[in-house]
Amino acid sequence: MELNMYVTRREHVFATMDEQSCAVFFAGEAVKRSSDATYPFSVNRNFFYLTGLDENGLILLMVKTSQGVKEILYIHKTDEVHEKWVGRTMRDEQATQISGIKLVETIPQFEHNFSRGIYFNTLNTVYIDAERYDVEARPFEGENFAKRVKDLYPGLNVVNLNMTINRMRSLKSPAEVAQLKKAIEITRYGIEAILKNLKPGMKEYEAAAYFKFELALRNARESFDTIAASGPEARILHYVRNDRTIQDGDLILFDLGAEYGHYCADISRTFPASGKFTPRQKELYNIVLLAQKRVIEAVKPGVTLQSLNEIVKETYRVEAVKAKVIEKPEQIDEIYYHGVSHLLGLDTHDVGQVEAMVLKPGHVITVEPGLYSAKEGVGIRIEDNVRVTEQGYEVLSPDILKEIDEIEAFMSR
Repeated sequence: MELNMYVTRREHVFATMDEQSCAVFFAGEAVKRSSDATYPFSVNRNFFYLTGLDENGLILLMVKTSQGVKEILYIHKTDEVHEKWVGRTMRDEQATQISGIKLVETIPQFEHNFSRGIYFNTLNTVYIDAERYDVEARPFEGENFAKRVKDLYPGLNVVNLNMTINRMRSLKSPAEVAQLKKAIEITRYGIEAILKNLKPGMKEYEAAAYFKFELALRNARESFDTIAASGPEARILHYVRNDRTIQDGDLILFDLGAEYGHYCADISRTFPASGKFTPRQKELYNIVLLAQKRVIEAVKPGVTLQSLNEIVKETYRVEAVKAKVIEKPEQIDEIYYHGVSHLLGLDTHDVGQVEAMVLKPGHVITVEPGLYSAKEGVGIRIEDNVRVTEQGYEVLSPDILKEIDEIEAFMSR
């Protein structure tokens, strides 16, 4: 990613801030797993979006006063003994080269500099980045910092900048689209590795392992836990046990994606375990494929996600009844019970999505109709990643197999 991209993003944040204010962003910490072990560190995506830096504990302080703006990055103090255990930490010049932030200090200096700004009455407002997906979720560092600021400085105005950053992130630059395309390309390699080895009798987790291995070969990781759902398990939207034995005649639904450079692919495909679709499986698969193609053709600026979802339902009201998957149109909720699209980017379910959302050029969305029948013991989902352009759309995942004849030909090699 280009350095000036991070500089420009921070300039946009400064433009939203009042004078005599500061904004604080945290990279986050590794989450404790057990004993002295932690889960792999995953950087706060908004911090990464503004700096391009991926290291735990870092802090970004942005200050805006009548004299102008200033940005300070706080990194770990070099500790050669500690580095013998965990490896080399980021140096000042490296942080500046990546982020474009010239003033770099050590993390312990943050509290001192922040409190001095309050003490000398140069700051009236503190902007924080507090993200909470639901009320039961563990609070992130920005929220904890906001609580501490309110307790220590009750006269300060504390404002959440999270939605501002989210709106910025929802529109993807050409460089971001290029990163997404790379993640999607790696995903394609992983899917093809699955197809080369897929057969009845193997466990679902064995099939998923081929995908994970292909990602590791390309310095990528999973965007989310891979779903490898065979037979009736495919009716469970977020099935992650992946422990069923794949049976001859099963369809197996894969929902998976590579994360590369922190950008996430999200692809779903449904394949016949034996390498050939039965006539009935073809009939059901083609209903979903028809719905997906109709939705993709409808993608353009000004369209709402709700209207795209309605296209799926309109298709099923006719085709699912005709195929006797359901007896009447009113039963659609029995076979289709999720939305057709969500935003995609630094997060798989990316930020910036709102109720009654209207598509704009720069949005990247998934298009993922599904059909799930308890009666037939089957679940089918077909998902591609699509960029909204000025004129309409661009499918970012056109080379991933999804036509029946292409799938069968590939699996017969």
